[in-house]
Amino acid sequence: MIWLFLVGAGAAQSALAQSAEALTTQIVDARFAGKMQLADELAERFIILAQQLGDKGLEGQALFQQARNAMERNRYELAQDKLTEAIKYFNSVGDQPRLGEAYLRMGMIYRFQSNYSQALQYVYLSMQIAQQIDDKEAISSAFNSIGIVLEKMGYYEEALEAHQQSLEMKTKLNDKSGVASALYNIGDLRRRMGDLDTALTYFEDALKLDLALGDPKDIAYSNNKIGYLLNAMGYQERARPYILKALELFRKIQAPRDIDWALSSLAQLEMDSGNFEKAKTLIDGVIERARENDYRSLLVDSYEIAAELEYRKQNYALALSLIYAGLEQARQNKERAQESDFEALQIKVHLATNSLEQAFAALQRQKKLDDQRLNDARVEGIAKVQAQAEFVRRAHKIEMLEKEQALEQTSRILWMTATFSIICVFLLLLLLYGRLIQRRINSQLEQKVAQRTQELEDKNLELSAAYREVEAISLSDKLTGLHNRRYLENYIETDLEHSQRLYFDWHAGKAAKPEQADIVVFMIDLDDFKAVNDAYGHNVGDSVLIQLATRMKQVFRQSDYVVRWGGEEFVAVARFINREEATLLAQRMLEIINSCHFTVSETDTLKQTCSIGYVCFPLVPQATSQHINFKSLMTIADSCLYAAKSAGKNSWVGVESASDPMLFGDDTTIQGTENLLHNEHVVIRRACN
Repeated sequence: MIWLFLVGAGAAQSALAQSAEALTTQIVDARFAGKMQLADELAERFIILAQQLGDKGLEGQALFQQARNAMERNRYELAQDKLTEAIKYFNSVGDQPRLGEAYLRMGMIYRFQSNYSQALQYVYLSMQIAQQIDDKEAISSAFNSIGIVLEKMGYYEEALEAHQQSLEMKTKLNDKSGVASALYNIGDLRRRMGDLDTALTYFEDALKLDLALGDPKDIAYSNNKIGYLLNAMGYQERARPYILKALELFRKIQAPRDIDWALSSLAQLEMDSGNFEKAKTLIDGVIERARENDYRSLLVDSYEIAAELEYRKQNYALALSLIYAGLEQARQNKERAQESDFEALQIKVHLATNSLEQAFAALQRQKKLDDQRLNDARVEGIAKVQAQAEFVRRAHKIEMLEKEQALEQTSRILWMTATFSIICVFLLLLLLYGRLIQRRINSQLEQKVAQRTQELEDKNLELSAAYREVEAISLSDKLTGLHNRRYLENYIETDLEHSQRLYFDWHAGKAAKPEQADIVVFMIDLDDFKAVNDAYGHNVGDSVLIQLATRMKQVFRQSDYVVRWGGEEFVAVARFINREEATLLAQRMLEIINSCHFTVSETDTLKQTCSIGYVCFPLVPQATSQHINFKSLMTIADSCLYAAKSAGKNSWVGVESASDPMLFGDDTTIQGTENLLHNEHVVIRRACN
């Protein structure tokens, strides 16, 4: 009877285990088909079944499937809770493959939440387990996730290397879904690096594989990304069917956040196509649902699109209201890059309404945010190195334990096979052999430690180089490649002090009257540039700005400062020249703009003019000291620029010198400097039009 009971119980246990395996397959199939309600119901049945069996391993698998369902619907906090429980159960039963997969998914969630250092630690844990059990597929997936996290942290070269390793391994394993994912990620990385044509090729290849595999969510992601990219490249009509297809598929699989992501892409497309009312209807709906469902990151992106839309419609008050809402949400999300973008948009709005003080205040806040982002990048870089170092340390520990276990096993076998008659001889030989092996092991370990130490030193050097690169990027204008406003503000004061010191030595009788000692600040602004954007679009407008930057480099020396100040305004600082040369430089700048039309397409060109205002420093060469700072110099140059535009544009006006030092001070205002242009104590130069 007992035997029959045990047989019956064993058969029931086996049947339940088979049911659990069948449920797992059904859940994956339902999720793949976009039937998320069915997937949730099956996962709940799986939980009940596992609890009936009292099998912690199966309960961990059921929790893992619930977490995957939650991730599919963008419910990341719920997914995190389920994965935490699953990890506990996998650890308790020693299920290493599933533990590694759970670590990988946890890393993905932290990535979605922008906690990249924590994400990297979990992905490295997954990689360590995959290497330990020699699971090639899991290793390739870990490389893929490492690449995505490093990309988010701004380490593009290392990210590209990780994605390429993943692509190579997925190709060898004939994992078409993995190949498609790797192609998609490499494409997105190329997009971030500015190589849009190459990015488009990768996205299109990924879409072909996604279509062959039939996963609706992957197909939707690739379609939306291609549509977004084509729109950014200016191909609005080509972009439209891709975005609409993504929207259709997201609705089919009931992914509400992704539906609104696609709708925000469609709103951007309608705005760039000039369909402002359609764009407003779409983006207002996205904002409303993002608020209701707490889609915080999407809400920030939507506020930015809506604010840009109102700016283009010249509804500046509403644009500012949306900017303020977006700034507040970005602060709550701790998304400093988006905060900086909103401040930049706020600068554009204030400049459009001629609110210069508010524009300057927004610029200061943007500079502070950019400095904070630079510091955050440094902290994340340190976290990345620490995560990599921890990964190397654990790998060392595992390797040493394996060698110790191998040595112990060898010694046990030798002891068991040894005969009593020759035990003394064997012990002696074993002792000698053990010492030899130990020396070899020690030597190998020393080499490994030296190698790993060198690798860490190399990583530290790469990190230092990355810091320098981030600093260089923060001082450059992304569009034109020129230095930006921050760069000029960092370095100009040193030049002003040096120029003033040369004149001071002359006044003190220590040196002759200085030559090539003047600083001339030019402010250059394209005339009627808004009409160019309205007529040809912002892509052509950006092209005109790039061409202007090239022509400025032809006029000014390599040692001069050539800076994009903001929008269509540029600043050039001629360093250590004679002030009499300023008129020649201003006239040459006008002539190089007028002499050659700007290219707007392969067949069309555009005649464009500019206006220039400049001021020379020291303003009062005969004075023993100067009480004027760079901000005041810029205010005077801006007033000269305004005078040039008032004179009919395509002209220049400059302040060459003055004879009364009491006219100037650190509190110089625009109103005050306008009066300077009509003061008999100030030498004004004007173009002869």
